[in-house]
Amino acid sequence: MLVRDHYRASDKLAALEELRQEAAERGWWSTYGLSERAAGYVGLEDDAESIRTADVGEIPGLLQTEAYIRRQCKIDIRLSGREVDKRVAVRLRRQARLTGPRPLRLTAVVDEAPLLRCSRDPEVAGQLDHLIAVAQRPNVELRVLPFNLGLHVGQAGSFSLLSFPDGLLADAGYQEYVVGGHVIDEEPIVQELATLFDELHRQALGPTESLALIAQLAKHP
Repeated sequence: MLVRDHYRASDKLAALEELRQEAAERGWWSTYGLSERAAGYVGLEDDAESIRTADVGEIPGLLQTEAYIRRQCKIDIRLSGREVDKRVAVRLRRQARLTGPRPLRLTAVVDEAPLLRCSRDPEVAGQLDHLIAVAQRPNVELRVLPFNLGLHVGQAGSFSLLSFPDGLLADAGYQEYVVGGHVIDEEPIVQELATLFDELHRQALGPTESLALIAQLAKHP
């Protein structure tokens, strides 16, 4: 992350923390011992009104089953059993935003590759049925980028875009990688990501066709 990006992102997180302090509230994530980076993103996610996410290599975190999360953690040799349990608990707690009193609007564009991997891995086979169930909710839209699309702009990497209610904050982007991640709040870059997302959303199968493809993979890997 560029130094200026770090301080701009820190200003955004500080503004949110100030609002919470004024309301005499602490974020639920404060009890999980998260890193500053992880806590910062979860705080933004908790305040967001909607999220647009484009995922190439894995199922979006807000749509993952416990079995999928644990399977991911199992192949990461850096994680202790305690760290795995913490990651599972935090990710499942984050998913409460999809069904709570102020449900998050989630628009997810997912490459077919992680779906196919799920269908070939017995430990996470239920993940596909879970996607179909969650996508029935009125606040969730799921679209798939099929293999027959060929190369697409999303192959450069996964990213998310967060929008906030009542003009609380300007839209922000987020990109995660193997050893970290960072918040992006420079308007030109966020707009570039929004343009990329719109193109991926346009190229992906529609919601009905996407769910049909997922159902097919679930039955016939």
